[in-house]
Amino acid sequence: MPPPTGIFFNVNGKDVSEDNVDPELTLAYYLRNKLGLRGTKLGCEEGVCGSCTVVLGTWDDGENKAVYRAVNACLVPLFHVHRTFVITVEGVGSREKIHPIQDRMARGHALQCGFCSPGFVMSAYALLRNHPDPSIDQINAAIRANLCRCTGYRPILEALYSFSPEGGGCCGGNKNGGGCCKDKSSSSEDEGYDDKLLSFNDFPKYDPTQEIIFPPSLRTYADSQDQVILKGSRIEVTLPKNLTQFKESREGKHVISSGLITRLTISQNPECFSEQWISTKYVREFNEIKVETDSVLIGAAVSIQKLSDTLSHHQNENIGTAVSEFFRKFSSPQVANFATWSGSVVVSAKSSTIVSDVLLLLSILNAQITVLTQSGELVQVEIDEFLRRRLYETETILCASFSRSDNRKLFCLKLGETSEQDATVFNFGALIGNKSSRIFVGLGSQPKRLTRLETWIDSEEGFDFEDLYRESGMEKNNNSLMALTRLSDFLKSKTISQVSDPITFLQYYKPTTNESVGRPIANYSNERAITGEAIYVNDIQANNAVHLGFVLSSVPHAEILNVDSSEALKLEGVVGYFGIKDVPGNNTPGIQSANTFFPDDTAIFADKKVESVGQVIGVIAATNVVLARQAAKLVKVEYRELKPLIDLNEAIEAKSYLGKVQCYGKEEAIVNECLAKCDKVLEGEVTLGSQEHYYMETQSSLVIPGEGDELVVNCSTQGTCFTQLMVKEVMNLPAHKVIVKTKRLGGGFGGKVHNASWIACMCAVAARKLNRPVYGFLSRSDDLAITGKRHAIYAKYRVGIDAEGKAQAAHFETWLNGGWSKDHTENVTAVMSILVDDVYNLGSVRSVGYPVKTNSSSSTAFRGYGQPQSKLINEGVMRRIAREVNKDVEEIKKLNFAVEGDRRFLGDRIHSDAHTECWDYCTNWSDFEKRKRNVEEFNRSSDSVKRGIAMSSVRLGLPFPDTTAHGIASLLINLDGSIQLSIGGTEMGQGLNQKMIQVCSEALRRPIETITIIDNSTDKITNAPVTGGSQNSDTNGLAVLACCKKIMSRLQPIVEQNGGDWQKSILEAYGKHIPLQCTEYGVVNRSQFGVGDMETPYNTTGACAVEIEVDTVTGYNRLIRVDMVMDVGESLNPAIDIGQIEGSFMQGYGYVTCEKISYDEKTGHLEQNTAGKYRIPRARDVPKDFRVKLLGINKANGAEVYSSKGIGEPPLMMSCGAVHSAIMYCVDDWRKHNGIEEFVDTISPLSADKIRELCSKKRI
Repeated sequence: MPPPTGIFFNVNGKDVSEDNVDPELTLAYYLRNKLGLRGTKLGCEEGVCGSCTVVLGTWDDGENKAVYRAVNACLVPLFHVHRTFVITVEGVGSREKIHPIQDRMARGHALQCGFCSPGFVMSAYALLRNHPDPSIDQINAAIRANLCRCTGYRPILEALYSFSPEGGGCCGGNKNGGGCCKDKSSSSEDEGYDDKLLSFNDFPKYDPTQEIIFPPSLRTYADSQDQVILKGSRIEVTLPKNLTQFKESREGKHVISSGLITRLTISQNPECFSEQWISTKYVREFNEIKVETDSVLIGAAVSIQKLSDTLSHHQNENIGTAVSEFFRKFSSPQVANFATWSGSVVVSAKSSTIVSDVLLLLSILNAQITVLTQSGELVQVEIDEFLRRRLYETETILCASFSRSDNRKLFCLKLGETSEQDATVFNFGALIGNKSSRIFVGLGSQPKRLTRLETWIDSEEGFDFEDLYRESGMEKNNNSLMALTRLSDFLKSKTISQVSDPITFLQYYKPTTNESVGRPIANYSNERAITGEAIYVNDIQANNAVHLGFVLSSVPHAEILNVDSSEALKLEGVVGYFGIKDVPGNNTPGIQSANTFFPDDTAIFADKKVESVGQVIGVIAATNVVLARQAAKLVKVEYRELKPLIDLNEAIEAKSYLGKVQCYGKEEAIVNECLAKCDKVLEGEVTLGSQEHYYMETQSSLVIPGEGDELVVNCSTQGTCFTQLMVKEVMNLPAHKVIVKTKRLGGGFGGKVHNASWIACMCAVAARKLNRPVYGFLSRSDDLAITGKRHAIYAKYRVGIDAEGKAQAAHFETWLNGGWSKDHTENVTAVMSILVDDVYNLGSVRSVGYPVKTNSSSSTAFRGYGQPQSKLINEGVMRRIAREVNKDVEEIKKLNFAVEGDRRFLGDRIHSDAHTECWDYCTNWSDFEKRKRNVEEFNRSSDSVKRGIAMSSVRLGLPFPDTTAHGIASLLINLDGSIQLSIGGTEMGQGLNQKMIQVCSEALRRPIETITIIDNSTDKITNAPVTGGSQNSDTNGLAVLACCKKIMSRLQPIVEQNGGDWQKSILEAYGKHIPLQCTEYGVVNRSQFGVGDMETPYNTTGACAVEIEVDTVTGYNRLIRVDMVMDVGESLNPAIDIGQIEGSFMQGYGYVTCEKISYDEKTGHLEQNTAGKYRIPRARDVPKDFRVKLLGINKANGAEVYSSKGIGEPPLMMSCGAVHSAIMYCVDDWRKHNGIEEFVDTISPLSADKIRELCSKKRI
């Protein structure tokens, strides 16, 4: 039994007793740092991403069984797991005894970087513990709050659907008698292809009896009835066990229920030095649920999920279903499983902006609130009165009661930036019937009752929408329009299109006869990641280490007058502050790397001036990361503020540039002359927003000082050599003193080149000063503030066409928002300007790129490197031409395609190209023309919900013609015959290591299991280029093949002499002093393959068809079907390539829909400055009909590795092009049918609010 200041719980079957835990300590940090269970990942520390998901099991005495809940360990205070069974990913399974969930995900290719994977496992595990035979809907609900940036979710869904009786196949096992999807889609075109990467039908059925049992120690534990008091350095919390104790101890204390929000808020507040809390968590009366014949009583400490479940089960079917559906859109299952409904009400009551869904529901259902007053009295308050008087500071909600005899119908609506799990910006609800309707609208934190509308609805037999709108008394805006439109549909029993399509996941590829290359083999590290055993930088344990907290600029442009760290340094555990004065070398190391890479003037620490909110001024070092972050906020910085340039258009007007204006193509006079000869000249503008990388692992470094000025840098970097050069410049050391190691990244996408190196440099400065290891691990909010993003752009074009719509000439001007320093901006400007013709032959072209300087975070490399922006510019051009000549956009695109043998506008020849074949194949395979007619038919009969269909394509030349287009590999054969391989590329989820193992296996004719890849490290591979640009399988593959060729030239005679006995041959070679290791470069010899020095040896091409549905009232969209066709040559690993295609597609989808970046124009602060405010696609966004085909046309010229082609980036260009065009199809159709003829220039992202704006001009 724990002491009166302790708690007792069980972790993975082992009893744990802890005395006087710090109230600020979260379950995640306890598991990782105290118990060493580092499979619980930290991706956001806000309860948004799901990476930290663990399962809490409790015993339900009423049901006499254990109940399991997925929760966010990053939010749950440790003191709230008393008498709880905590299960982490390590407790679910290991590589030696892998769990069925882990096994199916690992073998089913359901992970790439693997950082998010333990969280998905735990969410699914909680579901199976409660529902061993889950429905598809239950699976979708269970993982709806788990984020993945790599896979695109399809393989995760497919692996987990295999546990459902409704699943089991690509079409859900012929669910609902729909027949096999293969019968519907198969054709002669599919002959010779395999149509599934893996069949889950061969896996054994899940057996719930094999799970770890609920610990008997927790069931038999005799809990003391004494209240527990826990004292930390800043917080004291009292944990009473009954209402009497609560009343006696409450005075002067802050009441908490789950503690999620309070603990999170306090942890971010360094000014808090002494607080007292009292928790309702263990008070029996606050946890009661009483179901009577005519009423339901629910205690204030009951979770939101339990409130939803209880009301759903004990109300009439209509109300129960509506309540359940309403709360499915609330936050996340992990939060709803732990957060209390009363906490939601109280937080809303204390805020003027937070809109509470719980409070709205209580209002609609006419709940009675029982309040405990300061004097200890229990007072029942009607909800209408509660809304008027709110909750006094001295009162505590005890419970709420609801009538069960209500037979009215419930309608609820919640509006966020996205359709689910988003902060509510507006809500609305109505209980209709019995001439006693209750209707409320959420305005700010206070639901407002619409009594006039209630009276009118109760008295009317029939009505039209205009009457409804008039009588509502609501202000006429998009929100009220949406709410009343949906209420009108509800009153008329009219349903909105919410088609539950059969699930169709198809992956077509050509089978191979090779032993290794070409097979869809699961990544060798999948089992490590899925069991939590894979080590990322922040999982490395170093003795005597300190952590950094980052002191960031709070203003966008200012001179620094003074930095005062004295208050921070007073805190126990803070060991130092470091800034510009502590840099022994060069504070702008990128300038020195110009000859090797390209010039970058980014400063490591701000020097006398700041030019962006989030620019790093200095760092605090402390003994733990929470303390370091709190202390960093205590550092006081005095500024003399200067005028900032936040808005791109203002910066353009001010001609604020980061470098010289870049001009490509024909002279302006020549292009103007060509334009003058055209039948028509069309002009347009394009405005594209930025995009956050949102890698699941934030920027992380660990620098360990060694002897003789040596530094070992463990860094989540895409370029070990680049980071080495940055660190050596900052530290004024020769490169051989700096060893940079990277085993794997938790995602990169271009965001871990410069950004990762800066963090490593800061760690190096502190590590040398303190002579102890230093961690630099960014919180998600700091990562969002500090690091660069995709370049936002503004572009103008003039295009000249003939009468048919064929382009004859084009002039492009593009302004790229580079932020406050150069970073990659000059290079991205060049790439975007050079590739502005995309897949088209536009005649005489001039392209001008302007790298613009603004006072925002420095834009950096991102998947596609300027080409997604070029794609969207041209999508706008083609839409504009199509409108002008009254033709379909796809017809105009095909008319303007550049084809094999053409030259791009700078003169490089198009060859080894299957673009036309991909387009034609996709058109036929997707049945595009027929489906387009179906879309037109649907739209004619649907007023507000519209469908759109569009195609897009891609052509990407690889490898690039620059000085970094080479790979390096080192191969070593051990005496037992096993093989160690090291390459110059970084594994970040793209499967590079697995592909290189397969290449090595094929070349040496050795089994895959005898080959391993060791860390990418500068003491093994030197001078390696940055990993990115889709070319690393080419360059590193060539290096691996060169190593294999050299080794076998030495070994082949001995192997043949020994009849193929490999180990015997190795021992014999060793005895003859034959080298068993070598290092080689991989470089494409362009002249050997008839390719010019500035031309790319081959093109990766593809085409994509997207069908989408848009609700023009809410602005939400739904992907109906996606068909993607790619020519990747002969794939090295079809599973990896298809995974890259699907993940890239979803990232492109996010770019043009939900991923919005904006800055406050006055303060310069990023408005999406937390994980919860920036929205990436979720599993619910995956098209239910998702088809990918690797054509294997093999238009190769011999420069490729086993005739394969690069794949990482091209699908994103197709995705953003097709999705954007399909949504604009919907918008244009709505506007056309509402008499709005004005052409809409290209703008992105097409977020829900933007769509509502475009589709509301005639409504309000």
